[in-house]
Amino acid sequence: MTKSVWGQSLLAILTSLLFAGSFVAGKYTTDEMGPLLITLLRYIVASAFLGLLVWQRKDIGLRIGAASIADKICLFLLGSTGVVGYHFFFFSSLRYTAVANSAIINAFNPVVTGFLAAVILQETLAIKNYIGGAIAILGVLVLLTDGNLSALLQLQFNSGDLLMLCAVLCWACYSILLRHLGQRYSGLAMSYYGALFGVAQLTLLVLPELSTAGMPTLSAPAIWGVVYMGIGASGIGYLLFTISTRRIGPTKSTSIVYSGVPVWVALLAWLFFAEPVTPWMIVSMILILLGLRTVLQPAKAE
Repeated sequence: MTKSVWGQSLLAILTSLLFAGSFVAGKYTTDEMGPLLITLLRYIVASAFLGLLVWQRKDIGLRIGAASIADKICLFLLGSTGVVGYHFFFFSSLRYTAVANSAIINAFNPVVTGFLAAVILQETLAIKNYIGGAIAILGVLVLLTDGNLSALLQLQFNSGDLLMLCAVLCWACYSILLRHLGQRYSGLAMSYYGALFGVAQLTLLVLPELSTAGMPTLSAPAIWGVVYMGIGASGIGYLLFTISTRRIGPTKSTSIVYSGVPVWVALLAWLFFAEPVTPWMIVSMILILLGLRTVLQPAKAE
């Protein structure tokens, strides 16, 4: 594997770490706020953070007024899919299905993204790249089922599972939109305007809830959790994911991110909550790393 490929993939690896940190931060917020309000607050923070970066740079590759109508629609859809849609369907799915079901379905994000990239963008990878993605997904499934892959046969799909599939589809569409817009605009511009459009849409969804129940009183850990999710995950994380998608494509970038998140979550849970690291976790990490090494090999390698 070439050094430049590792350098480009490092952005996706860091993205997976930042996304995994949201699981820890979310532990301190979900008991005090509803999912839509959490998402709104984190993206208000993210928009402020990204806005500061935009203010420091005179040219971010896009001014919304200069964008074509088609691109404005795509930017609006970035907010609809990656900010509103994904989080709405994800949190909604947890009301009707087991966390294990949602996590397993979410692990197939690279497969859905790869399919859409092949159909819409005509993106092609070598056979070994797809094999690597399959190995990484196997590692994720080993982690989620604690080595008992036969447990997958016992799952009963319900409306919650269908909602989670909608979340996966939203994120896949978000990745494709990034790739499409990335041909003309910078990662910072797409992240910034995607967040702004997401906040606008979320505000309309949350206002009825706030008008009825009011703004809850938040503890210090919950506030810091929102700040981290806003700056770390939704700000820096989405920005790195956007840049990574432009450089190595939606299929590879999504494979790295979503294969790496369960590994980082396991390590962070051990560090913050003293949850044990089981032998099957180690096996899954080896499979995931092997899969990522394969999926990142250049398609024209000798």
